[in-house]
Amino acid sequence: MGVTNSNKVINTDRIACDGSLRVSLTLSAAPDIITNPTDIVLILDRSGSMAGIPLTNMNLGAKTFIDIIDEATDNTQDGQIGSGSRIGIVSFSNTAVANTQLITSVDTLKSAVYSLTAGGTTNHADAFTKAIQLFDPASSNAKVIVKPVL
Repeated sequence: MGVTNSNKVINTDRIACDGSLRVSLTLSAAPDIITNPTDIVLILDRSGSMAGIPLTNMNLGAKTFIDIIDEATDNTQDGQIGSGSRIGIVSFSNTAVANTQLITSVDTLKSAVYSLTAGGTTNHADAFTKAIQLFDPASSNAKVIVKPVL
């Protein structure tokens, strides 16, 4: 399918307990998302540890990801995911919920992202279960789960 997987480790000598490290990641969609429609589920953490700046940063990253896919699927940011691809949003804290189904409306996806509020504990397992449930086994679209790590 042409999707590239990559793992990178950032090494630093020292970060104070209350310190932070700024990391920038630039993503671009695989060129074949146009010829190979893809269903993407974006899993977003809304647990209590995400309160404040982490939630804000996650929202901005998710918005940017959605914009990249919007443009990559039809060479324009026209508010619709094109070429038969779709994105769904699953968020989690104590439990996971499907905030959207697999859809093409960029505005609806962004509204779902920006409606998230932080609270509760972290249940990754339920998030992946819900994400898998969004995929239609009968669909010939490629299936991808994206879970940002902050």
